[in-house]
Amino acid sequence: MGYLPYFLVPFTLSLIFTPLIRLIAVKNNLISYPRPDRWHKRPTALFGGISIYLATVLSVFYLGAFNKNALGLFLGATFLFFVGLADDKFHFMPYVKLFTQIIAGCIVIFFGTTLGITSNILLTIPLTLLWITGITNSLNLLDNIDGLAAGIGVIASVMLFFSSIIISNNQLGIYALILSGATLGFLPYNFNPARIFMGDSGSMFLGFSLAVISVSGTTRHISNLLITMLIPVLILSVPIFDTIFVMIIRKIQRKNIFQGGKDHTSHHLVTLGLSQRKTVLLLYVLSITFGLIAILSSKLNLFIVLAISFLGVVILLFFGFFLFEVSSHNKQAHHNSRLKNANNNITLNSIFLHKRRIIEVLLDFTMICIAYYSAYFLRFEDKILSSNLFLIKQSLVWIILIKMSVFFIFGLYRGVWKYISISDLLTIFKVVSFSSVASIIFFTFVFRFQDYSRAVFFIDWLILLFLVAGTRILFRVLGEFFSRAREKENNILIFGAGDTGEMVIREIKRNSSLNYNPIGFIDDDISKIGNRIQGITVLGSRKNIKKIVITYNVKEVLITIPSLSIEDFAEIVKICKECGLSYRKVKGILDKDEVIEFGKN
Repeated sequence: MGYLPYFLVPFTLSLIFTPLIRLIAVKNNLISYPRPDRWHKRPTALFGGISIYLATVLSVFYLGAFNKNALGLFLGATFLFFVGLADDKFHFMPYVKLFTQIIAGCIVIFFGTTLGITSNILLTIPLTLLWITGITNSLNLLDNIDGLAAGIGVIASVMLFFSSIIISNNQLGIYALILSGATLGFLPYNFNPARIFMGDSGSMFLGFSLAVISVSGTTRHISNLLITMLIPVLILSVPIFDTIFVMIIRKIQRKNIFQGGKDHTSHHLVTLGLSQRKTVLLLYVLSITFGLIAILSSKLNLFIVLAISFLGVVILLFFGFFLFEVSSHNKQAHHNSRLKNANNNITLNSIFLHKRRIIEVLLDFTMICIAYYSAYFLRFEDKILSSNLFLIKQSLVWIILIKMSVFFIFGLYRGVWKYISISDLLTIFKVVSFSSVASIIFFTFVFRFQDYSRAVFFIDWLILLFLVAGTRILFRVLGEFFSRAREKENNILIFGAGDTGEMVIREIKRNSSLNYNPIGFIDDDISKIGNRIQGITVLGSRKNIKKIVITYNVKEVLITIPSLSIEDFAEIVKICKECGLSYRKVKGILDKDEVIEFGKN
């Protein structure tokens, strides 16, 4: 409870200051107007960063939290805040802002705050400057959609505060709590639809403060290089990922890395059909998840933390590939008439997508190593594990060669991720199992399996099977997740909870251009009512259609019973006309007459 004022005071001040600053900005025409390279669609007040800055600084002095350890943070952040104010008004070139960020970083280093990863000052200073300027720009770039940068700033600040208490005893941790309160007080006015933007004054102040606070925490872990950088990287994973993602995409498309644009992670998610609010909340969840992993790292074995972190990185990597591939596909379909003028970009995109196979091979290589190490760790744990290091060193190269060869020979790299099915999973099961059996046979003939543990090879097989299958199925999971989260206009009913109906549901989920939102199935088989097919419930029989249409605002009915009699079809059409519904009849692939019949009231 002693920490509560450090959160409530800045929160209250920011909550009061923000509407006042918005009023002043509107009266003085300090407005951000919509532009082709900006996401917002209506004029919005600027300079919301002033409320975050004032709430933070006033709280620091009012609560007596200022001390010499924070002098570098205070001076550098204040300097960048005023640079941001000037930039919001006069729009500096990117290199000018980068130069000022380096100056602010030098101020912090001058007052003794550096990365605690090495005692060599020749390495420490440039690495510290790289981290500070990188995180500052990451938060600046992340301020691209309503509420995103502010919300991520709140989450990161809270996580840095808790890590300072639980892990590092960071002397600047209390400033993270103050910063979280000031930013949270601003967030209600910045969340979609935003009434005020923080501008560069707010995003650079926020990003710089988070960067310096995270740097200060590393000095307590100088003895452990991995923990030193793992915690701040995990806590700030969302802005770091977004920055790397945007830089790679712009490099591939031959665009200026530092220019504004609608190609950030949040923009791709909205393009996929999520609302702005759902997009921001999804990124909040990702930030909280990685932040909790960072906090829990102090309570778990280092190997487990690294394994979890690796899986998180894999998920983010696949997430980036998914966003790029789906968004590129949508853009190419939308601009089909301009393909001749965009040959260069399409060629680059194709090359990039083909390189996915290279990434897949590299991931499999890493997962084979992770699975084998994990198997030894789970079998022997810390002390006994050290006596098996020779066996690991002797066998790992052979394990990699055998398993990668089996993966390649049996065609594991020919699958299409988003269409993965049960048969593909069975193939993965067979290939992974055969690679494990081949490894055991090899070690039996060459080394006579002397000193090797059978349990290790079983655990290795189990973990590798989970990792390989999980990464392959992740693309389809992401596709279906975004399909369900996408806001669709046309509510429909599927008449017929059979094989054809299930096929139609799968096509609706995969094809975003259909813009269908399946409400449920209708089927006259009473035993099916209440069942779920592909996550869609059988709501009732044809007698319930009128009630369901009114309840769910249904626009159309898809009839998916190929063997439906003429009399039954006529009755369903009659019901559709009475309810003012459009209808379509989808027939089986083996039917000889036309595949689809449709009509409107």
